[in-house]
Amino acid sequence: MFNRAHFDERSVVAERPRPAPRHTEAVRPALPRTLLDGRRLPLTVLSIEFLLVSLAVFEASALYHFLKFGDFVYPRFYALAALALTAAFVGSAAFARDYSVKRLLDRREQIRSIFWRWTIACSLFVCVLFLTQATDFYSRGTILVQYATGLATAYFIRLLAAAFVASGLRSGHLAGSNVIVIGDTGLAHPLLRRLRSDRRGTRIAGFFPLGSPPLAAALDPLQRDPAEVAKETVRILDSVNALARQVTIDDIVLCLPWSENERIRAFMEGLAIVPAATHLAPDHNWSWTRHPVLARIGTLHTVRLARAPLTLRDRVLKRGFDIAAASMMLVAASPFLLLIAALIKLDSRGPALFRQRRHGFNQTEFRVFKFRTMTTLDDGPVVRQATRDDARITRIGKHLRRLNLDEVPQLINVLSGQMSLVGPRPHALTHNDQYEEQIRLYARRHNVKPGITGWAQVNGLRGETRSVRDMQRRVEHDFYYIDHWSLFFDLKILLLTIFSPKTYRNAY
Repeated sequence: MFNRAHFDERSVVAERPRPAPRHTEAVRPALPRTLLDGRRLPLTVLSIEFLLVSLAVFEASALYHFLKFGDFVYPRFYALAALALTAAFVGSAAFARDYSVKRLLDRREQIRSIFWRWTIACSLFVCVLFLTQATDFYSRGTILVQYATGLATAYFIRLLAAAFVASGLRSGHLAGSNVIVIGDTGLAHPLLRRLRSDRRGTRIAGFFPLGSPPLAAALDPLQRDPAEVAKETVRILDSVNALARQVTIDDIVLCLPWSENERIRAFMEGLAIVPAATHLAPDHNWSWTRHPVLARIGTLHTVRLARAPLTLRDRVLKRGFDIAAASMMLVAASPFLLLIAALIKLDSRGPALFRQRRHGFNQTEFRVFKFRTMTTLDDGPVVRQATRDDARITRIGKHLRRLNLDEVPQLINVLSGQMSLVGPRPHALTHNDQYEEQIRLYARRHNVKPGITGWAQVNGLRGETRSVRDMQRRVEHDFYYIDHWSLFFDLKILLLTIFSPKTYRNAY
C-alpha cells in the first residue's frame, strides 16, 4: 500500500516527544504527483473495457458473416446489439466494484467474475433476441462467436489492467487511497509499517501522534488531566480539518486503546465534518486475533473473530463439483478398479477392499474405503504408520501406494457425502487423539470435509510423520487450505495431485 517512492523516508519518521510541551508535531509528508489515482482508475478501466469489448464483439460478428455468408447485413443492428451486450456486462461489473484497485489485483476473483457476468449478460441477451423474434436473422453461430470473443477480450483487458495496477503501485505512478493516522505512537507505528508494505498504493497524508502522558497517567488513563486531553484533541482535530481542505482524504484511522471510549467518541464527533471513512484500529488487546470483522447476527452487531470455514454458497458449489467430478471419475475408472481388485486377490490373501474408521466433518466418525495394500488391517487403538521398506506392504500394494491408487475407492465416500475430492486428509482415530494433545487447534482441520487429496499432500507432506513438527507442518497447510478455499484452488490441487512430483514424495 504505502510505497517508499512516495516521499523521502526521513519525512515519515515521527519526531520524538519533547519534554515540553507534551505533544508531538504532526507528520505531513508531501504527496507526490501521480498519473492516476484509485478514484479515477475504475472509470478509466470501465471505459476502455466498454469500448474494446464492444468493438471486438462487433468486428467478430462482421468477420463471421463475411466468412460464412460472404456478406454482412444489418450492421447497424449488430453494432447496437454489441453496445447493449457490453453495457450490461460492464454495468454489472461496476456495481460489484470489480474495477476497484483491490479487486483488480485479485486475478483469481477477476477470472471468476468475468466468466459469470459475461455468461449471464449473454444469456439475457439471447432471451431478449428470442422475445423480440430477432433470432430469425441473428444466427446461433454469431452468438457463439460473440460470446467467445467478448470473454477472451474481457480477460485480456482485466489481466492487462491488473499488471498495470501492480506495476503502477510499485513505481508510485498509481496512487491508492489517502489516509490520515491519529493515535498513540506505540499503536500507530506497527500500522504504518503494515501500510507501507501492503503494496496497495495507500499514501499516508498525515500522521498525528498523541502526546506522551506522565508515567502515572500512562499506567492509568483515568489519572490524565481531562483539560489537557481535551485541548490536545481539539488541536489535532483542527489540524486534520485543515489538511482535509488541502488534500482529498479517503480514510482516517484512530489508533487508540479501546478503553478510552470517551476520547474515541470525541474524535468521532470532531471528524464528522470530514468527508472520509473513519476506522478504529485494534489495540494491543486484539493483537492475537487473525481477522476481526464487524458482522451482524439478526439486529445485533458483533465483532466476528473467526469466519465459518465455508459459506452456504461455497458448500453448495463444492458439493456440486464433488458429485459431478466423482461420478465421472468412478465411471471412467471402474474397469481399472476391477483389475486392481483382481490383482490384490491374486497377490495375497485377504479382501481387496477394507474400511478404517476416520473423523469427518465436525469430528463425526465414518468408515473410509481403501484398497488393501498390507497384510494387516489395523483399525484399533494402535495403528502403526507405514515406513520405508515396511514388511507389511504387499507386492502390488507397493505400486498402489506409490501411485496413490489405494485411495481411489474413496470416491464412494465422496458420493455418499462423507468426504470431498479435496480437503485435509483423514487420519486414524488414534492419531487424532495423540496429536490433539500436542498441536494447538489440531481439531480445526475437521471444520471441513476430509479429502482424497489435499494442499499438504501436493506439497510433499504425506507419509510417515517422524516428529510432531512433521505433523505440525501438515496441519498448517490444512489450515491454509481452509482459510483460502475456492473452486479454482480445488482444481489446482487436483491437477498437482496428478502432475506434481512432490505429490509422490514419501509415498511408500
